[in-house]
Amino acid sequence: MVSKIIKNFVTIIFFVVGFILISESMASAGDKCHRNADNKIVLDDTSGTPVSHDSGSTYDQDYCNEEPLNYKIKIFEAMVCSSDPYIAGTGDTGADPNFTSCTNFFTNTSGKDVIIQPNVKADLFDGSNVALPIGTFPYSVIILSNELNIKHHETFIDTGGNDADIRGYKASGFSTGKTCYSHGKTTTYTGYASDTVHGKTIISTSAGTGSSLGLICTDSFDPDNPPSDYDYTTEIIDSIDDTCDSSNDCDTTFRPYIGYQNSSAINGRYAGVLVQDDGRTVGTNRNNSTRIAYIMNFNNSIEITEDISSFEMQFDTNSSVSIDWDAAASVTNAIKLGADPFQVKYIVTN
Repeated sequence: MVSKIIKNFVTIIFFVVGFILISESMASAGDKCHRNADNKIVLDDTSGTPVSHDSGSTYDQDYCNEEPLNYKIKIFEAMVCSSDPYIAGTGDTGADPNFTSCTNFFTNTSGKDVIIQPNVKADLFDGSNVALPIGTFPYSVIILSNELNIKHHETFIDTGGNDADIRGYKASGFSTGKTCYSHGKTTTYTGYASDTVHGKTIISTSAGTGSSLGLICTDSFDPDNPPSDYDYTTEIIDSIDDTCDSSNDCDTTFRPYIGYQNSSAINGRYAGVLVQDDGRTVGTNRNNSTRIAYIMNFNNSIEITEDISSFEMQFDTNSSVSIDWDAAASVTNAIKLGADPFQVKYIVTN
């Protein structure tokens, strides 16, 4: 089964001089929310499955994927490789990747925070020129934090054309309104709800408990003057393989790797390994797994010559936020925003 973590991605574009980053769209619309003419998400707001993925014909889903307004990632390294860096694990035990044939073209030991916004360019290299290695490279690796951050808001309308009445986070009771926004909470991709991961408090989301919800809802949200608690929510990718075991039990089972998967979007295959702070040692548990090694094997090797004119790495943010709901007492509750990562596509022009 293909991991949803690696399946949905954002888009970064690096040019040889300056290496500019921009979001683009490569994802399918299969899990997109149904919207009305005013771009509001339409919900059956009395149902536990309030979302339609088929243009409003059927409301039978408890999530939908959208393009986040602000998607923040932390990149530590990017490299090209002449030999396969992926080493397969066994069962729930991973193996260290092998980067001996790899050459870095980006390194930041502290990690570079990059905010990806729709149609907005950002500079990963702060305006400096970058030297690319000359050669033929069938593989590439990106090392990034496995904590993905999203700041996002949405406005909802019900199937009758009225403002939806959604319940959200409040320390006591519930917030309520037609617009729901992120507010700085931390969740895990698998739903693992230990007290802390990476020293961060993990909320255990539960419909019917306002203090556990991951979004705040209101009727008075102003995007030009947002409330002070409008902030990034964090999702920790705490198991790279969303099947984990025979019963898909990722809550109690940890697995730090997923083997190569075919992908037409990158014209090749990808694999993923959760690694520790050194970026080289495979993770052995949720707390020491802090980074993702995203490994690509291209059908056609990257050819970098002295005549290169552009080098692009593309991430797609089109469907990189999952908006999740559940119902309690026949009322829709805004559970959380889930962060779905990226597929990466390279385009080289010589």
